Amino acid sequence: MARNKYPEETVKKILDVSHRLFREKGYDHTTIQDITDALGMSKGAVYHHFKSKEDILDKLTDRYYDEMGWFRGIRLDSSLTGLEKVRQVLLRLLSDPGKLDLDRLTSSTAMDPKLLTLTLRASVADSGPFLEALIREGIADGSIAVAQPKEFSEAFMILMNLWVGVFSSTREDFMSKMHFLKDLTDHMGLPVLDDHLLSVCQAYYERILSLPSQPPPPEEGMPSASGGALPAQGEAHRPGP
Repeated sequence: MARNKYPEETVKKILDVSHRLFREKGYDHTTIQDITDALGMSKGAVYHHFKSKEDILDKLTDRYYDEMGWFRGIRLDSSLTGLEKVRQVLLRLLSDPGKLDLDRLTSSTAMDPKLLTLTLRASVADSGPFLEALIREGIADGSIAVAQPKEFSEAFMILMNLWVGVFSSTREDFMSKMHFLKDLTDHMGLPVLDDHLLSVCQAYYERILSLPSQPPPPEEGMPSASGGALPAQGEAHRPGP
């Protein structure tokens, strides 16, 4: 078989076509065969670059975080305290159109075992260390008073991405969990969930979790975010709501 002289272009084409199909057909209704048919490639050519459909989704998420320049701006903004940086990132990840688009792709398949495993791994291995770094900044500048940054960060991301983001059956259940999480984080020294952020969380539920089979609502009406879970250390990785 002839050697592919432009593997990066092939990967980009696979990701672009897969993203389009996930949006049109839904992630759970799109097969590798659908992707290869749309690409005009063999399954072997796709599997040369991606192990599975889940791997394609994982790389789409990585690409989003690699390209999100707004994150670097927040991370490097010396005018913000550590607490303000955490709040700005949470706000943006709950309202950024690119992130909402990714979350919509899998909103109807949240209980898929493979996706749950990806979310759990990302929460602990990627998002946790990133949040820990911001928390340590906040401890240094006095805006955060968390006693165990590493353990707190991992627990917070698991609660946000899985307990709240996956196991919420209604809007009331979702918001009840968010208010519980606010009380918990306030008590433990990270008072990040203010009223505005809670309103953005509710809007996120309405846009992403309440009607997963419906087309996305119009952009207007979404609470603005001034700066959202969380990225990976160095960059950002998949976070949930």
